[in-house]
Amino acid sequence: MNALELPVIRDPRVEHADIAAWLQSLGGPVWLILEGEDTRRCRVVTTLLHGNEPSGTLALHRWLMSGPRPRTRLAVLLANVHGALSHPLFTHRHTVDGRDLNRCFRAPFEGPSGALARAIAHDLAALVPELVVDLHNTSGNGPAFAVATRRHPVIEALAGRFCERLVVTDLRLGSLMELPHEMPALADCPVFTLECGGALQPEAREVAEGLFRLLSDCLDPAALSSIPYLEVLVHPLRVELRPGASVVYAREPRPGVDLTLWARIDEHNRGVTQPDARLGWLGERGVACLTARDGLGRERVDELLEARDGRLHARRPLRLFMATTNSEIARSDCLFYAVSAVSEGSLR
Repeated sequence: MNALELPVIRDPRVEHADIAAWLQSLGGPVWLILEGEDTRRCRVVTTLLHGNEPSGTLALHRWLMSGPRPRTRLAVLLANVHGALSHPLFTHRHTVDGRDLNRCFRAPFEGPSGALARAIAHDLAALVPELVVDLHNTSGNGPAFAVATRRHPVIEALAGRFCERLVVTDLRLGSLMELPHEMPALADCPVFTLECGGALQPEAREVAEGLFRLLSDCLDPAALSSIPYLEVLVHPLRVELRPGASVVYAREPRPGVDLTLWARIDEHNRGVTQPDARLGWLGERGVACLTARDGLGRERVDELLEARDGRLHARRPLRLFMATTNSEIARSDCLFYAVSAVSEGSLR
Protein backbone atom coordinates (compact mmCIF):
# COMPACT_ATOMS: atom_id res chain seq x y z
CA MET A 1 0.00 0.00 0.00
CA ASN A 2 1.38 3.39 -1.03
CA ALA A 3 1.34 6.50 1.16
CA LEU A 4 -2.05 8.12 1.63
CA GLU A 5 -2.71 11.86 1.38
CA LEU A 6 -5.39 12.08 4.07
CA PRO A 7 -4.72 11.41 7.78
CA VAL A 8 -4.82 7.76 8.87
CA ILE A 9 -5.80 6.17 12.18
CA ARG A 10 -4.77 2.54 12.31
CA ASP A 11 -6.73 -0.05 14.31
CA PRO A 12 -8.93 2.68 15.82
CA ARG A 13 -10.43 2.34 19.27
CA VAL A 14 -13.53 4.36 20.15
CA GLU A 15 -12.99 6.35 23.33
CA HIS A 16 -16.13 8.50 23.07
CA ALA A 17 -19.59 7.01 23.42
CA ASP A 18 -21.01 10.35 22.26
CA ILE A 19 -20.99 10.50 18.46
CA ALA A 20 -20.35 14.26 18.28
CA ALA A 21 -17.39 14.02 20.66
CA TRP A 22 -15.99 11.14 18.62
CA LEU A 23 -16.26 13.10 15.38
CA GLN A 24 -14.63 16.12 17.02
CA SER A 25 -11.72 13.91 18.08
CA LEU A 26 -11.09 12.88 14.47
CA GLY A 27 -10.32 16.47 13.47
CA GLY A 28 -11.52 16.25 9.86
CA PRO A 29 -11.49 13.86 6.90
CA VAL A 30 -9.72 10.68 7.95
CA TRP A 31 -9.09 7.05 7.05
CA LEU A 32 -9.67 4.44 9.73
CA ILE A 33 -7.73 1.31 8.80
CA LEU A 34 -8.26 -2.05 10.47
CA GLU A 35 -5.52 -4.44 9.45
CA GLY A 36 -7.60 -7.64 9.63
CA GLU A 37 -6.51 -11.23 9.26
CA ASP A 38 -5.50 -11.10 5.58
CA THR A 39 -3.47 -7.92 5.08
CA ARG A 40 -2.82 -8.72 1.42
CA ARG A 41 -6.40 -7.81 0.54
CA CYS A 42 -8.14 -4.51 1.14
CA ARG A 43 -11.79 -3.50 1.11
CA VAL A 44 -12.99 0.09 1.38
CA VAL A 45 -16.12 1.68 2.81
CA THR A 46 -16.63 5.41 2.34
CA THR A 47 -19.23 7.33 4.29
CA LEU A 48 -20.24 10.86 5.26
CA LEU A 49 -19.58 12.30 1.81
CA HIS A 50 -22.71 14.24 2.74
CA GLY A 51 -22.76 15.62 6.26
CA ASN A 52 -26.52 15.14 6.61
CA GLU A 53 -26.40 11.40 5.92
CA PRO A 54 -25.40 9.85 9.26
CA SER A 55 -26.36 6.17 9.10
CA GLY A 56 -22.95 4.94 7.93
CA THR A 57 -21.17 6.95 10.62
CA LEU A 58 -23.54 5.86 13.38
CA ALA A 59 -23.18 2.22 12.33
CA LEU A 60 -19.39 2.50 12.13
CA HIS A 61 -19.17 4.06 15.60
CA ARG A 62 -21.27 1.29 17.11
CA TRP A 63 -19.38 -1.43 15.23
CA LEU A 64 -15.97 -0.12 16.28
CA MET A 65 -17.06 -0.15 19.92
CA SER A 66 -17.31 -3.95 19.66
CA GLY A 67 -13.57 -4.22 18.87
CA PRO A 68 -13.99 -6.01 15.51
CA ARG A 69 -11.27 -7.86 13.62
CA PRO A 70 -12.20 -8.07 9.93
CA ARG A 71 -11.17 -10.93 7.69
CA THR A 72 -9.24 -8.60 5.34
CA ARG A 73 -7.77 -5.13 5.74
CA LEU A 74 -10.68 -2.70 5.90
CA ALA A 75 -10.22 1.00 5.19
CA VAL A 76 -13.13 3.27 6.14
CA LEU A 77 -13.26 6.90 5.07
CA LEU A 78 -15.10 9.55 7.07
CA ALA A 79 -15.15 12.37 4.55
CA ASN A 80 -17.25 15.43 5.37
CA VAL A 81 -16.63 15.53 9.12
CA HIS A 82 -16.78 19.33 9.24
CA GLY A 83 -20.12 19.39 7.43
CA ALA A 84 -21.55 16.77 9.79
CA LEU A 85 -20.44 18.78 12.82
CA SER A 86 -21.96 22.05 11.58
CA HIS A 87 -24.75 22.91 14.00
CA PRO A 88 -27.22 21.25 14.24
CA LEU A 89 -25.40 17.91 13.99
CA PHE A 90 -25.96 15.87 10.82
CA THR A 91 -28.18 18.45 9.09
CA HIS A 92 -25.80 20.10 6.60
CA ARG A 93 -24.97 18.39 3.30
CA HIS A 94 -21.69 20.34 3.28
CA THR A 95 -20.21 23.37 4.99
CA VAL A 96 -21.62 26.79 4.09
CA ASP A 97 -18.60 27.64 1.93
CA GLY A 98 -18.27 24.15 0.44
CA ARG A 99 -19.68 22.22 -2.52
CA ASP A 100 -21.42 18.89 -2.79
CA LEU A 101 -18.43 16.57 -2.36
CA ASN A 102 -20.08 13.77 -4.33
CA ARG A 103 -20.11 15.98 -7.43
CA CYS A 104 -16.38 16.76 -7.26
CA PHE A 105 -14.73 13.48 -8.29
CA ARG A 106 -13.65 14.66 -11.73
CA ALA A 107 -11.41 17.37 -13.16
CA PRO A 108 -10.82 20.24 -12.65
CA PHE A 109 -11.14 19.49 -8.87
CA GLU A 110 -11.75 23.14 -8.03
CA GLY A 111 -11.75 24.62 -4.53
CA PRO A 112 -11.40 22.86 -1.16
CA SER A 113 -14.09 20.27 -2.00
CA GLY A 114 -12.37 19.44 -5.28
CA ALA A 115 -9.01 19.14 -3.53
CA LEU A 116 -10.53 16.77 -0.98
CA ALA A 117 -12.14 14.66 -3.72
CA ARG A 118 -8.81 14.45 -5.56
CA ALA A 119 -7.05 13.34 -2.35
CA ILE A 120 -9.71 10.67 -1.76
CA ALA A 121 -9.33 9.42 -5.34
CA HIS A 122 -5.54 9.26 -4.94
CA ASP A 123 -5.89 7.33 -1.68
CA LEU A 124 -8.37 4.86 -3.17
CA ALA A 125 -5.91 4.04 -5.93
CA ALA A 126 -3.08 3.69 -3.40
CA LEU A 127 -5.11 1.27 -1.27
CA VAL A 128 -5.56 -1.07 -4.27
CA PRO A 129 -8.98 -2.23 -3.02
CA GLU A 130 -10.82 -5.31 -4.21
CA LEU A 131 -14.14 -3.61 -3.41
CA VAL A 132 -15.45 -0.10 -2.60
CA VAL A 133 -18.86 0.56 -1.05
CA ASP A 134 -20.00 4.18 -0.65
CA LEU A 135 -22.64 4.48 2.09
CA HIS A 136 -25.35 7.14 1.83
CA ASN A 137 -28.81 8.03 3.08
CA THR A 138 -31.60 8.82 0.66
CA SER A 139 -32.78 12.43 0.45
CA GLY A 140 -36.31 11.35 1.44
CA ASN A 141 -37.74 8.37 3.26
CA GLY A 142 -37.79 5.13 1.35
CA PRO A 143 -36.33 1.64 1.12
CA ALA A 144 -32.65 0.90 0.72
CA PHE A 145 -31.31 0.44 -2.81
CA ALA A 146 -27.96 0.23 -4.57
CA VAL A 147 -26.58 2.27 -7.46
CA ALA A 148 -23.73 1.35 -9.79
CA THR A 149 -22.39 2.43 -13.16
CA ARG A 150 -22.14 -1.16 -14.42
CA ARG A 151 -23.27 -4.67 -13.58
CA HIS A 152 -20.76 -6.81 -11.70
CA PRO A 153 -21.25 -10.13 -9.83
CA VAL A 154 -19.69 -8.81 -6.61
CA ILE A 155 -21.88 -5.71 -6.66
CA GLU A 156 -25.00 -7.76 -7.30
CA ALA A 157 -24.13 -10.34 -4.64
CA LEU A 158 -23.59 -7.70 -1.96
CA ALA A 159 -26.48 -5.46 -3.01
CA GLY A 160 -28.84 -8.42 -2.87
CA ARG A 161 -28.04 -8.87 0.81
CA PHE A 162 -29.26 -5.42 1.78
CA CYS A 163 -31.87 -4.29 -0.71
CA GLU A 164 -34.22 -5.45 -3.44
CA ARG A 165 -33.22 -2.98 -6.15
CA LEU A 166 -30.03 -2.16 -8.04
CA VAL A 167 -30.06 0.89 -10.29
CA VAL A 168 -27.45 0.90 -13.07
CA THR A 169 -26.89 4.44 -14.32
CA ASP A 170 -25.09 5.96 -17.28
CA LEU A 171 -25.39 9.49 -15.89
CA ARG A 172 -22.07 11.10 -15.03
CA LEU A 173 -22.23 13.65 -12.23
CA GLY A 174 -18.75 13.52 -10.70
CA SER A 175 -19.64 11.01 -7.98
CA LEU A 176 -17.22 8.70 -6.22
CA MET A 177 -18.71 5.57 -7.79
CA GLU A 178 -17.71 6.88 -11.24
CA LEU A 179 -13.98 6.72 -10.44
CA PRO A 180 -13.39 3.36 -12.20
CA HIS A 181 -14.28 5.16 -15.44
CA GLU A 182 -11.83 7.99 -14.64
CA MET A 183 -8.85 6.18 -13.11
CA PRO A 184 -7.12 3.19 -14.74
CA ALA A 185 -5.93 2.01 -11.31
CA LEU A 186 -9.56 1.42 -10.29
CA ALA A 187 -10.89 0.21 -13.64
CA ASP A 188 -11.41 -3.38 -12.50
CA CYS A 189 -12.57 -2.60 -8.97
CA PRO A 190 -16.30 -3.08 -8.20
CA VAL A 191 -17.53 0.24 -6.78
CA PHE A 192 -21.12 0.95 -5.85
CA THR A 193 -23.29 3.19 -3.71
CA LEU A 194 -25.52 1.70 -1.05
CA GLU A 195 -28.38 4.07 -0.24
CA CYS A 196 -29.40 2.85 3.19
CA GLY A 197 -32.76 4.65 3.40
CA GLY A 198 -33.81 7.92 4.99
CA ALA A 199 -31.52 9.54 7.56
CA LEU A 200 -34.16 9.27 10.30
CA GLN A 201 -35.18 5.68 9.54
CA PRO A 202 -33.89 3.10 12.09
CA GLU A 203 -33.76 0.56 9.26
CA ALA A 204 -31.11 2.65 7.51
CA ARG A 205 -28.59 2.22 10.32
CA GLU A 206 -29.41 -1.50 10.41
CA VAL A 207 -28.47 -1.75 6.72
CA ALA A 208 -25.16 0.01 7.34
CA GLU A 209 -24.40 -2.12 10.41
CA GLY A 210 -25.15 -5.22 8.37
CA LEU A 211 -22.62 -4.18 5.75
CA PHE A 212 -19.84 -3.75 8.31
CA ARG A 213 -20.66 -7.12 9.88
CA LEU A 214 -20.71 -8.86 6.51
CA LEU A 215 -17.42 -7.37 5.32
CA SER A 216 -15.91 -8.31 8.67
CA ASP A 217 -17.06 -11.94 8.58
CA CYS A 218 -17.12 -12.85 4.90
CA LEU A 219 -13.85 -13.64 3.16
CA ASP A 220 -15.20 -13.66 -0.39
CA PRO A 221 -18.25 -11.52 -1.25
CA ALA A 222 -18.33 -12.95 -4.79
CA ALA A 223 -19.05 -16.40 -3.35
CA LEU A 224 -22.20 -15.32 -1.51
CA SER A 225 -25.07 -17.64 -2.26
CA SER A 226 -28.83 -17.64 -1.72
CA ILE A 227 -29.16 -14.08 -3.04
CA PRO A 228 -32.76 -12.88 -2.66
CA TYR A 229 -34.60 -11.41 -5.62
CA LEU A 230 -32.78 -8.34 -6.92
CA GLU A 231 -34.52 -6.09 -9.39
CA VAL A 232 -32.10 -4.37 -11.75
CA LEU A 233 -33.23 -1.09 -13.31
CA VAL A 234 -31.05 0.56 -15.92
CA HIS A 235 -30.51 4.11 -17.15
CA PRO A 236 -32.65 6.17 -14.76
CA LEU A 237 -33.45 9.75 -15.65
CA ARG A 238 -32.77 12.58 -13.24
CA VAL A 239 -35.70 15.01 -13.03
CA GLU A 240 -34.50 18.52 -12.25
CA LEU A 241 -35.83 22.05 -12.20
CA ARG A 242 -34.80 24.23 -15.09
CA PRO A 243 -32.69 27.26 -14.12
CA GLY A 244 -34.80 29.90 -12.43
CA ALA A 245 -37.78 27.60 -11.80
CA SER A 246 -39.33 27.56 -8.34
CA VAL A 247 -40.64 24.67 -6.23
CA VAL A 248 -42.52 24.28 -2.95
CA TYR A 249 -44.02 21.29 -1.14
CA ALA A 250 -47.64 21.48 -0.04
CA ARG A 251 -51.00 19.69 0.05
CA GLU A 252 -52.59 22.13 -2.38
CA PRO A 253 -51.32 24.29 -5.26
CA ARG A 254 -49.46 27.47 -4.41
CA PRO A 255 -50.05 30.49 -6.71
CA GLY A 256 -47.09 32.05 -8.48
CA VAL A 257 -44.92 28.93 -8.18
CA ASP A 258 -43.70 26.86 -11.14
CA LEU A 259 -44.10 23.55 -9.34
CA THR A 260 -45.92 22.57 -6.17
CA LEU A 261 -44.94 19.01 -5.31
CA TRP A 262 -47.14 16.87 -3.10
CA ALA A 263 -45.98 17.31 0.50
CA ARG A 264 -45.36 13.57 0.92
CA ILE A 265 -43.96 12.83 -2.52
CA ASP A 266 -41.29 10.65 -0.87
CA GLU A 267 -44.05 8.06 -0.43
CA HIS A 268 -43.50 7.36 -4.12
CA ASN A 269 -40.03 6.00 -3.33
CA ARG A 270 -41.80 2.70 -2.68
CA GLY A 271 -43.58 0.63 -5.29
CA VAL A 272 -44.77 1.73 -8.72
CA THR A 273 -46.14 5.20 -9.45
CA GLN A 274 -49.13 4.84 -11.75
CA PRO A 275 -50.25 7.50 -14.24
CA ASP A 276 -53.36 8.30 -12.18
CA ALA A 277 -51.26 9.36 -9.15
CA ARG A 278 -51.07 13.14 -8.67
CA LEU A 279 -47.46 14.18 -8.05
CA GLY A 280 -48.17 17.87 -7.67
CA TRP A 281 -49.43 20.98 -9.44
CA LEU A 282 -47.86 22.99 -12.26
CA GLY A 283 -47.72 26.73 -12.83
CA GLU A 284 -48.09 28.63 -16.09
CA ARG A 285 -44.95 27.06 -17.60
CA GLY A 286 -46.33 23.55 -17.22
CA VAL A 287 -43.86 20.68 -17.64
CA ALA A 288 -41.48 23.14 -19.35
CA CYS A 289 -40.14 24.06 -15.90
CA LEU A 290 -38.60 20.55 -15.69
CA THR A 291 -35.76 18.77 -17.43
CA ALA A 292 -34.61 15.14 -17.53
CA ARG A 293 -31.64 14.47 -19.78
CA ASP A 294 -30.22 11.03 -20.41
CA GLY A 295 -26.57 10.00 -20.47
CA LEU A 296 -26.24 11.29 -24.04
CA GLY A 297 -27.70 14.68 -23.14
CA ARG A 298 -31.08 14.12 -24.84
CA GLU A 299 -34.15 15.71 -23.25
CA ARG A 300 -36.59 13.00 -22.11
CA VAL A 301 -38.89 14.70 -19.61
CA ASP A 302 -41.96 14.42 -21.85
CA GLU A 303 -41.51 10.65 -21.96
CA LEU A 304 -41.83 10.51 -18.17
CA LEU A 305 -44.22 13.24 -17.09
CA GLU A 306 -47.25 15.13 -18.36
CA ALA A 307 -49.65 17.88 -17.31
CA ARG A 308 -53.35 17.13 -16.82
CA ASP A 309 -55.62 20.00 -15.84
CA GLY A 310 -52.70 21.75 -14.18
CA ARG A 311 -51.58 18.67 -12.27
CA LEU A 312 -48.32 16.73 -12.68
CA HIS A 313 -48.68 13.03 -13.51
CA ALA A 314 -46.48 10.19 -14.68
CA ARG A 315 -47.03 9.50 -18.38
CA ARG A 316 -46.52 5.75 -17.80
CA PRO A 317 -45.90 3.46 -14.80
CA LEU A 318 -42.63 4.57 -13.20
CA ARG A 319 -40.41 3.68 -10.32
CA LEU A 320 -39.34 6.84 -8.53
CA PHE A 321 -36.45 6.99 -6.11
CA MET A 322 -34.56 9.67 -4.21
CA ALA A 323 -37.74 11.78 -4.23
CA THR A 324 -37.07 14.41 -1.59
CA THR A 325 -39.24 16.78 0.40
CA ASN A 326 -36.26 19.05 1.05
CA SER A 327 -36.68 22.12 -1.16
CA GLU A 328 -33.00 23.08 -0.86
CA ILE A 329 -31.90 19.70 -2.22
CA ALA A 330 -34.63 19.88 -4.87
CA ARG A 331 -33.27 23.21 -6.11
CA SER A 332 -29.55 22.47 -5.87
CA ASP A 333 -29.57 18.78 -6.88
CA CYS A 334 -32.71 17.14 -8.26
CA LEU A 335 -36.38 16.44 -7.54
CA PHE A 336 -36.19 12.67 -8.02
CA TYR A 337 -34.95 9.94 -10.33
CA ALA A 338 -37.33 7.94 -12.51
CA VAL A 339 -37.14 4.79 -14.56
CA SER A 340 -39.69 2.64 -16.35
CA ALA A 341 -41.46 0.23 -14.01
CA VAL A 342 -40.54 -2.61 -16.38
CA SER A 343 -37.18 -3.92 -15.14
CA GLU A 344 -34.38 -4.65 -17.58
CA GLY A 345 -33.19 -7.71 -15.72
CA SER A 346 -33.19 -9.49 -12.40
CA LEU A 347 -31.25 -11.96 -10.31
CA ARG A 348 -32.49 -14.77 -8.09
